[in-house]
Amino acid sequence: MKKAGFTLTELMVTISIIGLIAVLSVPGFTRFRQNWKLRGEADQFAATIRAARAAAVMKSIDAVFVFNMDDRTFFYFEDNNRDGSRDAGEYRSATYSLDPAIVFSAHTLPGTTLTFGAKGNTRNSGTITLRNTYNRTRSIRIYGGTGNVTVN
Repeated sequence: MKKAGFTLTELMVTISIIGLIAVLSVPGFTRFRQNWKLRGEADQFAATIRAARAAAVMKSIDAVFVFNMDDRTFFYFEDNNRDGSRDAGEYRSATYSLDPAIVFSAHTLPGTTLTFGAKGNTRNSGTITLRNTYNRTRSIRIYGGTGNVTVN
């Protein structure tokens, strides 16, 4: 009479193959995860710039977007008196921090602030580039005059 089932050798070969596939897929999954984080961080960065622009238009005020390349943070504030600095009583958004694996690699703006006027426009054009540990980059482009923001 023949018994159904697997031998110990067959089971060990199957487990070895599954283990080998898992080991080989880890680097690809890690790279995918880092690229996914980069896309998410670039989208969050652009969304915060767009929120600053929208606040300026909705409230007919200036809104100033600020990013810090050293500590990898960004936020915006509503500049009601249009003096370029945050005063008591002026709204400030949450401060967002980039993921530890993402850095600001470059920017072509004159400084690390971007001011949107009451019509959503800005005088400065430029690109802010984010990079992950695999040297993949995403660029956030701000168009002077219109204040439009795109992510590439």
